[in-house]
Amino acid sequence: MRRRLALAASSATILSLIVAATAFAGGWANAVMDTPPDDPAGPNVPVTLGFTLMQHGVTPVDWGSAQIVLTNDQTGQEIVATATPSGPIGHWSADVTLPTEGSWSYQVRHDLEITLMRAQPISVGSYQAANTGGTVGIGISPALLAAGVFLAVLTVAVLAGALLVVRRSSPDEIRA
Repeated sequence: MRRRLALAASSATILSLIVAATAFAGGWANAVMDTPPDDPAGPNVPVTLGFTLMQHGVTPVDWGSAQIVLTNDQTGQEIVATATPSGPIGHWSADVTLPTEGSWSYQVRHDLEITLMRAQPISVGSYQAANTGGTVGIGISPALLAAGVFLAVLTVAVLAGALLVVRRSSPDEIRA
């Protein structure tokens, strides 16, 4: 009896994980930035930033809403620019005017922050960024990360419980 219960619990866990994995499979995309623009000569000089949104890293998409979020590295001032589809399918762009000199980091946000992408900072005016090499980092939505951690903990707990039930079963119950 206990063995059947353990088997049923394990099967239910595996089925739940398959369903959850299927639900999460469609929820991500990569933003591939265009060639970084030339740094503006000074504040209030427009800059066009562009990127291609790739669903699952493969298929260009132009659905949903996208933004480019710029943050002044020294002051923390944030500017949000709405990106619009432009050119080939999946390509987006936004015109941005940065109000002050300094180094401005930027990232792409698409809908529910499922996809984040950081790019090399833009230096405005005479300011020279300390990190001219630039790094690209890809982040993940906190909600998606929390859901993944929850599913992992749930899986470990159910499998550990099933293992305990099977080990505590008497030899007579195992034969039946």
